[in-house]
Amino acid sequence: MNAVFTVFGMPPFEHEFPLDLIRHAPDLAVHLYERVSHARLPEYAWARCESGDATTSSPSELRADSVVLLESPATEGEEKPVAVQGIIVEPQNDYDRRKRFSWPTYVANLRCRLECPFVLIVFTPTDALAKWSAQPIDLGGGYMVQRPLTVSLEALQPVTNPEEAAACPEVAVLAAVLHKTDDQEALDALIPALVAIDDNASNLYSDYVLQALPTAARMYLEETMVTGTYEFKTEFIGRPYRQGKTEGEIEGKVDDVLMILEARGLTVSDAVRQQVTSCTDLEQLNTWVRRAVTVTRADDLFA
Repeated sequence: MNAVFTVFGMPPFEHEFPLDLIRHAPDLAVHLYERVSHARLPEYAWARCESGDATTSSPSELRADSVVLLESPATEGEEKPVAVQGIIVEPQNDYDRRKRFSWPTYVANLRCRLECPFVLIVFTPTDALAKWSAQPIDLGGGYMVQRPLTVSLEALQPVTNPEEAAACPEVAVLAAVLHKTDDQEALDALIPALVAIDDNASNLYSDYVLQALPTAARMYLEETMVTGTYEFKTEFIGRPYRQGKTEGEIEGKVDDVLMILEARGLTVSDAVRQQVTSCTDLEQLNTWVRRAVTVTRADDLFA
């Protein structure tokens, strides 16, 4: 496993990526909670991001990094949807004891403002920090205790089951990106995950994936995409496929031009070869293929 974290915290890229994913796909918070806690949250109709403002008066500045609200349709006689569960998502990069005082405030104030139960998920870069963050927080006298649920990004293993990856693509993408995986099973599962994502999030996902994966892993994905039978619906998938297809056609046409000239016994100078091999215009190459059949000198190709 190629973990990219240290006890001093996670780089900005790894810090922001989980939050960006949740902003674009709030259901990810539900999947992560249930994956780690092995407990089910209440049934809901949709999930949406909510303001992280956990203040009860304007002078205070307490704001959660990400808040997801699970809602059901409005009941009879009500106009607004019913909030059934709230999830606070907080990245924690170091051993900051002050958070053990602010976290309960987030939960209590958001619970009061939105009038629904709340749970707290803490993202940490390492298992050790996750263990520290998960310690129960005694609010006083042992009668009220908060127990944060922690997700160690170090321990979030890449998804290797294609069906599981397609069912929750954000988890598969998150794990692959954070661990910069080059495991073939994980990469094979990542492809159906990328195919399953919403087109609106394709640019975000593709940018992160392309930035994070090792060169060999990117090359393997592109080759698999070009030779496979996937429907290329995202920019990440479509771009390499289109580029691979176009580049392959260009290389083929370059070979055709030079092979025809040489088969006809014409001398191909270094200058001619350089001009042909450096051309990336498919239409121009098609013209040269036709001319290569009739010209008497290789230089006449460009007349």
